[in-house]
Amino acid sequence: MKNRFIYIMSFAFLITSCNEQSFQLDDILQQCYDSKYQQEGYDIKAIIDNYEKLLINDGVLIDGNGKSYLEVYNKVISDKGFRIMSEPFQEYDPWHKIDKKIAVTVFECERQMIELAKKEDSRWINLFNKFEAAEIEENPEMMYQEMQENLSKKDLKSYYFKLKMFNIFDMVNAKWENL
Repeated sequence: MKNRFIYIMSFAFLITSCNEQSFQLDDILQQCYDSKYQQEGYDIKAIIDNYEKLLINDGVLIDGNGKSYLEVYNKVISDKGFRIMSEPFQEYDPWHKIDKKIAVTVFECERQMIELAKKEDSRWINLFNKFEAAEIEENPEMMYQEMQENLSKKDLKSYYFKLKMFNIFDMVNAKWENL
């Protein structure tokens, strides 16, 4: 009986620990960006941390929490005249500095990881599919709403989330206004 109890408890622990390790956004960063960029001499996490500090110091972000990022994203989609005056992330982003073959490899890896996420965790099916839907392009406020409702605090703190927000923020960077 004692052995049976230990077996059941071990099995329960295994199940709960597996559930806790469901897909995380930073899995994409770790598998696709971090390894490839490190081979090229870039530390993407340090770059993200430093750029976040720049945006905080420049008053773009209030702080480094996800709500602050979502507030800026909301300004991007709701205020046509909103511009970010800081240096664009493109100036720091290794994506624009590495060989294009490596960039394609990173992109393909990211797409594969997103497909894996959809298979491993049902919440990602809904979220990623909505991000790719045509109505999101026509109504970006829906994407903002989806992010608020579906991304956890851990998701909003992830390096991958911040990286994608920086790419969006670059779309309203003042440097690109007259190009």
